[in-house]
Amino acid sequence: MKKRVNIITVVVLMALTGLVSFVVTFYSVQMNFNSQLKTYGKWRDEWRRFTEALNHIEKRYIGDIGQELLMAGAIEGLIRSTGDKWSLYLSPEENEAYLHSIASSYEGIGVSLTRDGVNIKILEVIEDSPAWEAGLLAGDIITHVDGMAVEEIGYDLALAFIGGGDAAAPVILTVERQGAGSLQKSVARDTVVRPRIKAARLDTVGIIRILNFYEEMGEELILEIEDMMADGITSLVFDVRNNPGGGLNELEAALDYLLPEGILITMRNKEGFEDVRTSGPDHITLPIAVIINENSISAAEFFAACLQEYDRAVIVGEKTSGKGRAQENIRLTDGSGLILSTSEYFTSQGKSLEGVGVTPDVEITLPESQRVHIGSMDPNLDRQLERALSELSKR
Repeated sequence: MKKRVNIITVVVLMALTGLVSFVVTFYSVQMNFNSQLKTYGKWRDEWRRFTEALNHIEKRYIGDIGQELLMAGAIEGLIRSTGDKWSLYLSPEENEAYLHSIASSYEGIGVSLTRDGVNIKILEVIEDSPAWEAGLLAGDIITHVDGMAVEEIGYDLALAFIGGGDAAAPVILTVERQGAGSLQKSVARDTVVRPRIKAARLDTVGIIRILNFYEEMGEELILEIEDMMADGITSLVFDVRNNPGGGLNELEAALDYLLPEGILITMRNKEGFEDVRTSGPDHITLPIAVIINENSISAAEFFAACLQEYDRAVIVGEKTSGKGRAQENIRLTDGSGLILSTSEYFTSQGKSLEGVGVTPDVEITLPESQRVHIGSMDPNLDRQLERALSELSKR
Protein backbone atom coordinates (compact mmCIF):
# COMPACT_ATOMS: atom_id res chain seq x y z
CA MET A 1 0.00 0.00 0.00
CA LYS A 2 2.84 2.39 0.94
CA LYS A 3 4.59 1.61 -2.33
CA ARG A 4 1.46 2.55 -4.29
CA VAL A 5 1.16 5.82 -2.35
CA ASN A 6 4.80 6.62 -3.12
CA ILE A 7 4.26 6.03 -6.84
CA ILE A 8 1.21 8.32 -6.83
CA THR A 9 3.24 10.97 -4.95
CA VAL A 10 6.03 10.79 -7.50
CA VAL A 11 3.57 11.10 -10.39
CA VAL A 12 1.86 14.09 -8.75
CA LEU A 13 5.21 15.77 -8.11
CA MET A 14 6.28 15.20 -11.71
CA ALA A 15 3.03 16.65 -12.95
CA LEU A 16 3.40 19.67 -10.68
CA THR A 17 7.00 20.14 -11.82
CA GLY A 18 5.93 19.97 -15.47
CA LEU A 19 3.09 22.41 -14.81
CA VAL A 20 5.43 24.87 -13.06
CA SER A 21 7.96 24.56 -15.90
CA PHE A 22 5.19 25.18 -18.44
CA VAL A 23 3.88 28.19 -16.54
CA VAL A 24 7.37 29.67 -16.15
CA THR A 25 8.24 29.05 -19.81
CA PHE A 26 4.89 30.44 -20.99
CA TYR A 27 5.31 33.51 -18.79
CA SER A 28 8.85 34.03 -20.06
CA VAL A 29 7.80 33.69 -23.71
CA GLN A 30 4.85 36.02 -23.14
CA MET A 31 7.08 38.62 -21.46
CA ASN A 32 9.60 38.38 -24.32
CA PHE A 33 6.80 38.67 -26.88
CA ASN A 34 5.34 41.70 -25.10
CA SER A 35 8.79 43.26 -24.95
CA GLN A 36 9.34 42.64 -28.66
CA LEU A 37 5.88 44.01 -29.40
CA LYS A 38 6.62 47.11 -27.36
CA THR A 39 9.97 47.55 -29.12
CA TYR A 40 8.30 47.11 -32.51
CA GLY A 41 5.62 49.62 -31.58
CA LYS A 42 8.24 52.14 -30.49
CA TRP A 43 10.28 51.52 -33.66
CA ARG A 44 7.15 51.90 -35.80
CA ASP A 45 6.26 55.22 -34.15
CA GLU A 46 9.82 56.57 -34.38
CA TRP A 47 10.15 55.65 -38.07
CA ARG A 48 6.60 56.61 -39.08
CA ARG A 49 7.76 59.84 -40.77
CA PHE A 50 10.38 57.93 -42.76
CA THR A 51 7.91 55.36 -44.09
CA GLU A 52 5.36 58.10 -44.83
CA ALA A 53 7.96 60.08 -46.79
CA LEU A 54 9.07 56.95 -48.66
CA ASN A 55 5.47 56.14 -49.61
CA HIS A 56 4.87 59.67 -50.89
CA ILE A 57 8.06 59.60 -52.98
CA GLU A 58 7.21 56.21 -54.47
CA LYS A 59 3.58 57.09 -55.22
CA ARG A 60 3.61 60.79 -56.02
CA TYR A 61 7.10 61.96 -57.06
CA ILE A 62 6.91 62.89 -60.73
CA GLY A 63 10.53 62.05 -61.49
CA ASP A 64 12.05 58.65 -62.14
CA ILE A 65 13.95 57.27 -59.13
CA GLY A 66 14.77 53.68 -58.29
CA GLN A 67 14.65 51.80 -55.01
CA GLU A 68 18.45 51.38 -54.97
CA LEU A 69 19.03 55.13 -55.18
CA LEU A 70 16.46 55.77 -52.46
CA MET A 71 18.03 53.17 -50.18
CA ALA A 72 21.58 54.48 -50.73
CA GLY A 73 20.41 58.02 -50.04
CA ALA A 74 18.66 56.92 -46.85
CA ILE A 75 21.77 55.15 -45.55
CA GLU A 76 23.96 58.13 -46.45
CA GLY A 77 21.54 60.32 -44.52
CA LEU A 78 21.78 58.03 -41.48
CA ILE A 79 25.57 58.25 -41.51
CA ARG A 80 25.58 62.00 -42.15
CA SER A 81 23.17 62.60 -39.26
CA THR A 82 25.74 61.20 -36.79
CA GLY A 83 27.83 64.30 -37.44
CA ASP A 84 30.94 62.08 -37.43
CA LYS A 85 33.24 63.10 -40.27
CA TRP A 86 35.12 59.79 -40.06
CA SER A 87 32.05 57.62 -40.75
CA LEU A 88 31.05 57.01 -44.37
CA TYR A 89 28.66 55.01 -46.51
CA LEU A 90 30.34 53.37 -49.50
CA SER A 91 28.54 52.06 -52.55
CA PRO A 92 29.57 48.56 -53.69
CA GLU A 93 32.00 50.15 -56.17
CA GLU A 94 33.42 52.52 -53.55
CA ASN A 95 33.74 49.76 -50.97
CA GLU A 96 35.63 47.55 -53.40
CA ALA A 97 37.93 50.45 -54.31
CA TYR A 98 38.51 51.20 -50.62
CA LEU A 99 39.43 47.59 -49.78
CA HIS A 100 41.62 47.58 -52.87
CA SER A 101 43.44 50.74 -51.83
CA ILE A 102 44.46 49.49 -48.37
CA ALA A 103 45.87 46.21 -49.69
CA SER A 104 49.65 45.82 -49.73
CA SER A 105 49.58 45.77 -53.55
CA TYR A 106 46.90 46.43 -56.16
CA GLU A 107 46.31 47.65 -59.70
CA GLY A 108 45.66 51.37 -59.95
CA ILE A 109 47.26 54.81 -59.85
CA GLY A 110 48.21 54.88 -56.14
CA VAL A 111 45.78 57.22 -54.39
CA SER A 112 43.18 57.11 -51.62
CA LEU A 113 40.04 59.06 -52.54
CA THR A 114 36.89 60.42 -50.93
CA ARG A 115 33.91 62.56 -51.91
CA ASP A 116 34.30 66.33 -51.81
CA GLY A 117 30.89 67.74 -52.60
CA VAL A 118 30.31 66.90 -56.27
CA ASN A 119 34.03 66.25 -56.84
CA ILE A 120 36.69 63.86 -55.51
CA LYS A 121 39.41 64.67 -52.98
CA ILE A 122 42.78 62.92 -52.88
CA LEU A 123 43.48 61.91 -49.27
CA GLU A 124 46.80 60.15 -49.86
CA VAL A 125 49.30 59.66 -52.66
CA ILE A 126 51.46 56.55 -52.31
CA GLU A 127 55.12 57.31 -52.76
CA ASP A 128 56.71 56.05 -55.99
CA SER A 129 53.27 55.24 -57.41
CA PRO A 130 52.11 56.48 -60.85
CA ALA A 131 50.15 59.27 -59.11
CA TRP A 132 53.27 60.29 -57.16
CA GLU A 133 55.39 60.37 -60.32
CA ALA A 134 52.72 62.44 -62.09
CA GLY A 135 52.91 65.05 -59.32
CA LEU A 136 49.52 64.58 -57.67
CA LEU A 137 49.32 65.70 -54.02
CA ALA A 138 47.13 64.94 -51.03
CA GLY A 139 44.44 67.63 -50.94
CA ASP A 140 44.10 67.92 -54.72
CA ILE A 141 40.46 68.02 -55.85
CA ILE A 142 39.68 65.95 -58.95
CA THR A 143 37.08 67.78 -61.06
CA HIS A 144 37.39 65.97 -64.42
CA VAL A 145 38.36 62.44 -65.49
CA ASP A 146 39.37 62.02 -69.14
CA GLY A 147 37.68 65.34 -69.87
CA MET A 148 34.39 64.34 -68.21
CA ALA A 149 33.18 66.40 -65.26
CA VAL A 150 32.90 64.34 -62.07
CA GLU A 151 29.76 66.33 -61.24
CA GLU A 152 28.09 65.07 -64.43
CA ILE A 153 29.21 61.41 -64.57
CA GLY A 154 28.91 60.85 -60.81
CA TYR A 155 31.32 59.65 -58.14
CA ASP A 156 30.96 55.90 -58.80
CA LEU A 157 31.58 56.15 -62.55
CA ALA A 158 34.49 58.54 -62.00
CA LEU A 159 36.08 56.02 -59.63
CA ALA A 160 35.63 53.29 -62.22
CA PHE A 161 37.41 55.39 -64.86
CA ILE A 162 40.25 56.31 -62.47
CA GLY A 163 40.92 52.80 -61.18
CA GLY A 164 39.89 50.78 -64.23
CA GLY A 165 39.64 51.44 -67.91
CA ASP A 166 42.35 50.55 -70.41
CA ALA A 167 45.42 49.60 -68.38
CA ALA A 168 47.67 50.53 -71.30
CA ALA A 169 46.30 54.08 -71.55
CA PRO A 170 46.88 56.81 -68.95
CA VAL A 171 43.95 58.51 -67.26
CA ILE A 172 43.82 62.29 -67.67
CA LEU A 173 42.86 64.02 -64.41
CA THR A 174 42.01 67.69 -63.99
CA VAL A 175 42.65 68.79 -60.40
CA GLU A 176 42.18 71.97 -58.42
CA ARG A 177 45.09 72.70 -56.10
CA GLN A 178 45.11 75.39 -53.45
CA GLY A 179 47.42 78.18 -54.52
CA ALA A 180 48.01 76.69 -57.97
CA GLY A 181 44.58 76.70 -59.62
CA SER A 182 43.55 74.11 -62.20
CA LEU A 183 46.13 71.52 -63.30
CA GLN A 184 45.95 68.63 -65.75
CA LYS A 185 47.82 65.40 -64.97
CA SER A 186 48.33 62.33 -67.15
CA VAL A 187 48.57 59.30 -64.84
CA ALA A 188 49.45 55.73 -65.82
CA ARG A 189 47.90 52.65 -64.22
CA ASP A 190 50.22 50.02 -62.81
CA THR A 191 50.73 47.58 -59.96
CA VAL A 192 51.01 49.73 -56.85
CA VAL A 193 53.05 48.35 -53.97
CA ARG A 194 52.34 50.14 -50.74
CA PRO A 195 55.62 50.60 -48.79
CA ARG A 196 55.51 50.95 -45.00
CA ILE A 197 58.75 52.78 -44.20
CA LYS A 198 61.66 54.47 -45.96
CA ALA A 199 64.98 55.15 -44.26
CA ALA A 200 68.16 57.17 -44.71
CA ARG A 201 71.21 58.10 -42.65
CA LEU A 202 72.58 61.61 -42.31
CA ASP A 203 75.90 61.50 -40.46
CA THR A 204 74.96 59.90 -37.13
CA VAL A 205 71.22 60.61 -37.42
CA GLY A 206 68.81 57.95 -38.64
CA ILE A 207 65.85 59.35 -40.59
CA ILE A 208 62.81 57.06 -40.87
CA ARG A 209 59.73 58.04 -42.80
CA ILE A 210 56.75 56.01 -41.57
CA LEU A 211 54.33 55.95 -44.50
CA ASN A 212 51.57 54.02 -42.71
CA PHE A 213 50.96 51.68 -39.78
CA TYR A 214 49.78 48.73 -41.86
CA GLU A 215 50.52 45.07 -41.21
CA GLU A 216 54.16 44.18 -40.33
CA MET A 217 55.17 47.84 -40.15
CA GLY A 218 56.20 47.52 -36.47
CA GLU A 219 58.54 44.61 -37.13
CA GLU A 220 60.03 46.34 -40.18
CA LEU A 221 60.60 49.54 -38.19
CA ILE A 222 62.36 47.75 -35.33
CA LEU A 223 64.66 45.85 -37.72
CA GLU A 224 65.57 49.10 -39.49
CA ILE A 225 66.41 50.84 -36.20
CA GLU A 226 68.49 47.86 -35.07
CA ASP A 227 70.47 48.03 -38.33
CA MET A 228 70.98 51.77 -37.90
CA MET A 229 72.18 51.42 -34.32
CA ALA A 230 74.63 48.73 -35.44
CA ASP A 231 75.98 51.32 -37.91
CA GLY A 232 76.51 53.82 -35.09
CA ILE A 233 73.61 56.28 -35.28
CA THR A 234 73.16 58.35 -32.12
CA SER A 235 69.65 59.85 -32.67
CA LEU A 236 66.47 59.33 -34.70
CA VAL A 237 64.04 61.44 -36.72
CA PHE A 238 60.63 59.92 -37.43
CA ASP A 239 58.62 61.55 -40.21
CA VAL A 240 54.87 60.78 -40.03
CA ARG A 241 53.67 63.59 -42.29
CA ASN A 242 50.88 62.59 -44.70
CA ASN A 243 50.59 59.28 -42.82
CA PRO A 244 46.95 58.02 -42.91
CA GLY A 245 47.31 55.76 -39.85
CA GLY A 246 46.72 52.03 -39.75
CA GLY A 247 46.53 49.24 -37.20
CA LEU A 248 46.66 49.43 -33.41
CA ASN A 249 48.95 46.40 -33.14
CA GLU A 250 51.59 48.04 -35.33
CA LEU A 251 51.37 51.28 -33.35
CA GLU A 252 51.75 49.33 -30.10
CA ALA A 253 54.79 47.42 -31.41
CA ALA A 254 56.56 50.62 -32.46
CA LEU A 255 55.84 52.50 -29.22
CA ASP A 256 56.72 49.53 -26.99
CA TYR A 257 60.19 49.54 -28.55
CA LEU A 258 60.65 53.29 -28.00
CA LEU A 259 59.01 53.96 -24.61
CA PRO A 260 59.52 52.85 -21.00
CA GLU A 261 56.98 50.74 -19.14
CA GLY A 262 53.52 52.30 -18.96
CA ILE A 263 50.21 52.90 -20.71
CA LEU A 264 50.44 53.58 -24.43
CA ILE A 265 46.89 53.90 -25.67
CA THR A 266 43.36 53.04 -24.54
CA MET A 267 40.43 52.15 -26.76
CA ARG A 268 36.87 52.37 -25.42
CA ASN A 269 33.82 51.00 -27.26
CA LYS A 270 30.12 51.93 -27.01
CA GLU A 271 29.54 49.55 -24.07
CA GLY A 272 32.41 51.13 -22.15
CA PHE A 273 34.77 48.17 -22.56
CA GLU A 274 38.39 49.34 -22.52
CA ASP A 275 41.31 47.81 -24.38
CA VAL A 276 44.43 49.20 -22.71
CA ARG A 277 47.76 48.71 -24.50
CA THR A 278 50.96 48.99 -22.45
CA SER A 279 54.70 48.91 -23.02
CA GLY A 280 57.28 46.77 -21.25
CA PRO A 281 60.39 47.99 -19.40
CA ASP A 282 62.86 47.41 -22.27
CA HIS A 283 63.29 50.30 -24.70
CA ILE A 284 65.92 52.26 -26.59
CA THR A 285 67.08 55.61 -25.22
CA LEU A 286 68.29 57.48 -28.32
CA PRO A 287 67.16 61.13 -28.63
CA ILE A 288 64.14 61.37 -30.94
CA ALA A 289 62.41 64.00 -33.07
CA VAL A 290 59.06 63.49 -34.81
CA ILE A 291 57.79 65.57 -37.74
CA ILE A 292 54.01 65.95 -38.11
CA ASN A 293 51.54 67.90 -40.23
CA GLU A 294 47.79 68.27 -40.73
CA ASN A 295 47.73 65.04 -42.75
CA SER A 296 49.20 62.98 -39.90
CA ILE A 297 46.10 61.00 -39.00
CA SER A 298 45.00 58.46 -36.38
CA ALA A 299 47.89 56.11 -35.47
CA ALA A 300 50.37 58.70 -36.78
CA GLU A 301 48.99 61.29 -34.35
CA PHE A 302 49.05 58.90 -31.40
CA PHE A 303 52.61 57.89 -32.23
CA ALA A 304 53.65 61.54 -31.86
CA ALA A 305 51.36 62.16 -28.86
CA CYS A 306 52.72 59.23 -26.82
CA LEU A 307 56.34 60.17 -27.46
CA GLN A 308 55.49 63.75 -26.52
CA GLU A 309 53.64 62.80 -23.31
CA TYR A 310 56.52 60.60 -22.15
CA ASP A 311 58.92 63.47 -22.98
CA ARG A 312 60.81 61.10 -25.25
CA ALA A 313 60.74 63.28 -28.38
CA VAL A 314 60.62 66.84 -29.62
CA ILE A 315 57.66 67.26 -32.00
CA VAL A 316 58.24 69.53 -35.00
CA GLY A 317 55.96 70.74 -37.77
CA GLU A 318 52.25 71.55 -37.96
CA LYS A 319 49.23 70.62 -35.83
CA THR A 320 47.70 67.25 -36.75
CA SER A 321 44.19 66.53 -38.00
CA GLY A 322 42.59 65.52 -34.69
CA LYS A 323 41.21 62.02 -35.19
CA GLY A 324 40.35 60.25 -31.95
CA ARG A 325 38.01 57.52 -33.15
CA ALA A 326 38.63 54.08 -34.62
CA GLN A 327 36.56 52.81 -37.54
CA GLU A 328 35.46 49.41 -38.75
CA ASN A 329 34.67 48.54 -42.35
CA ILE A 330 31.30 46.76 -42.21
CA ARG A 331 30.23 44.99 -45.39
CA LEU A 332 26.50 45.07 -46.17
CA THR A 333 24.62 42.37 -48.06
CA ASP A 334 24.85 44.03 -51.49
CA GLY A 335 28.61 44.62 -51.25
CA SER A 336 28.27 48.22 -50.10
CA GLY A 337 29.86 49.13 -46.79
CA LEU A 338 29.95 51.34 -43.76
CA ILE A 339 33.12 52.86 -42.43
CA LEU A 340 31.76 53.37 -38.94
CA SER A 341 33.35 54.85 -35.83
CA THR A 342 32.97 52.12 -33.20
CA SER A 343 35.47 53.11 -30.50
CA GLU A 344 37.42 56.05 -29.11
CA TYR A 345 41.18 56.38 -28.65
CA PHE A 346 42.81 57.97 -25.60
CA THR A 347 46.48 58.85 -25.19
CA SER A 348 48.77 57.57 -22.46
CA GLN A 349 47.55 60.45 -20.26
CA GLY A 350 43.90 59.71 -21.03
CA LYS A 351 43.37 62.56 -23.51
CA SER A 352 41.23 62.37 -26.63
CA LEU A 353 42.66 63.88 -29.80
CA GLU A 354 39.25 64.14 -31.49
CA GLY A 355 38.97 67.62 -32.97
CA VAL A 356 42.10 68.65 -31.01
CA GLY A 357 45.07 66.96 -32.65
CA VAL A 358 48.69 67.12 -31.56
CA THR A 359 50.32 70.53 -31.21
CA PRO A 360 54.04 70.47 -32.08
CA ASP A 361 56.64 71.65 -29.58
CA VAL A 362 58.25 73.58 -32.42
CA GLU A 363 55.74 74.87 -34.95
CA ILE A 364 57.01 75.47 -38.47
CA THR A 365 54.70 75.62 -41.49
CA LEU A 366 55.70 74.65 -45.00
CA PRO A 367 54.42 76.81 -47.86
CA GLU A 368 52.42 74.91 -50.45
CA SER A 369 55.25 75.13 -52.98
CA GLN A 370 57.61 73.23 -50.65
CA ARG A 371 55.27 70.36 -49.75
CA VAL A 372 56.48 68.41 -52.78
CA HIS A 373 59.77 67.95 -50.89
CA ILE A 374 58.15 66.02 -48.03
CA GLY A 375 59.81 62.63 -48.07
CA SER A 376 62.93 63.81 -49.92
CA MET A 377 64.96 63.30 -46.73
CA ASP A 378 67.03 66.30 -47.81
CA PRO A 379 67.19 69.05 -45.14
CA ASN A 380 68.29 71.53 -47.81
CA LEU A 381 64.87 71.14 -49.46
CA ASP A 382 62.71 70.33 -46.42
CA ARG A 383 62.62 73.10 -43.77
CA GLN A 384 60.71 70.96 -41.27
CA LEU A 385 63.31 68.20 -41.47
CA GLU A 386 66.07 70.81 -41.18
CA ARG A 387 64.47 72.16 -37.99
CA ALA A 388 63.98 68.67 -36.56
CA LEU A 389 67.69 67.97 -37.01
CA SER A 390 68.51 71.30 -35.40
CA GLU A 391 66.32 70.53 -32.37
CA LEU A 392 67.90 67.08 -32.03
CA SER A 393 71.36 68.60 -31.83
CA LYS A 394 70.24 70.42 -28.66
CA ARG A 395 69.12 67.26 -26.84
